[in-house]
Amino acid sequence: MLKRKGDPTDMILLLVMVFFLVISFVVAIYTNEKVHDIISTTALNQSDAYSSIDSAFTTINEFTVQRGFLLFFGILIIGILVSSYMIRVHPIFMFIYIITLIVAIFVAMYLGNAYELVVSNGQLATIADNYAMMTWVMEHITLILLGVGALSMIIIFGKIGGGGSSTQDL
Repeated sequence: MLKRKGDPTDMILLLVMVFFLVISFVVAIYTNEKVHDIISTTALNQSDAYSSIDSAFTTINEFTVQRGFLLFFGILIIGILVSSYMIRVHPIFMFIYIITLIVAIFVAMYLGNAYELVVSNGQLATIADNYAMMTWVMEHITLILLGVGALSMIIIFGKIGGGGSSTQDL
């Protein structure tokens, strides 16, 4: 029989994935802007396809990346909340979830500050200014993580009949 148990480290995994995703997107946006500048300032801007290339770079850099990040972030949060509903954990393990959430909040403070240091670089500062959605999420990652973690624990431990020694496959 397969017995699935909840993983209290979901908040830490969410935090690490979001941090690396946002740093990757910042680097990708920076690279795209440099490539776009090269295309715009050389003889390549005189081709017939330049207008479509220019609009494609603008669409990707200004809209797609931010909304893709928020979509992925939202899907991760929804996945955590759905998995919280689907598992059964005995209430005696609540202290493990609380300790893990506290550790995740402390790690979130450091990763939020690390993001701030990365985007305070002179060349990357314009990206942080232009991409307010990603910057807002990283500035408030501690509160977001606290809210998602608390809601996840409420869902896990607040279910009627949650926990116990059920032998059912969930």
